[in-house]
Amino acid sequence: MNGLLFPADYRWLVDTYGEIRIRFDFGICIPRLDRGGFETFRDYAADAHEQVELVHEEPLFPETSDRPPYEMFPAPGGMVPWGGDNRGNYVFWLTADPDPDRWPVVVWIQDLEQWDLFPGGVASFLTAVLVGEYHLAHELLGSEDYPLWESAADWSGRT
Repeated sequence: MNGLLFPADYRWLVDTYGEIRIRFDFGICIPRLDRGGFETFRDYAADAHEQVELVHEEPLFPETSDRPPYEMFPAPGGMVPWGGDNRGNYVFWLTADPDPDRWPVVVWIQDLEQWDLFPGGVASFLTAVLVGEYHLAHELLGSEDYPLWESAADWSGRT
């Protein structure tokens, strides 16, 4: 993943707010220097890939394919995870376009074994989730008992 250029809206979001958590449950993964930088980001991607593979090996629902609808990075055009929640749901970039600013978001809801393609990037996706315009927002957000969002740390791990 070294050499992978992140979309500008993701870089702006992380530069401005750092590693954020939404309702304590949904988080955005960033390659924080205090956690190993890109090595940790690679580990996060490997964990997401493993979770996806495990569910597709033993699907709960008969209509679930034994393969995800898209390949995982580093396959050409593959998915790169950039966030998720504590229940095993992930959001990915679909890297088929050579311009990372045009990468759509792919959502995986593990319990429902459901994939969804959101046509916008990180900023428009998070906005749609937070204002309730994304149809699977309730699957990604944690309890309303927690703050809507909070910053955990910046790229270097400073809070």
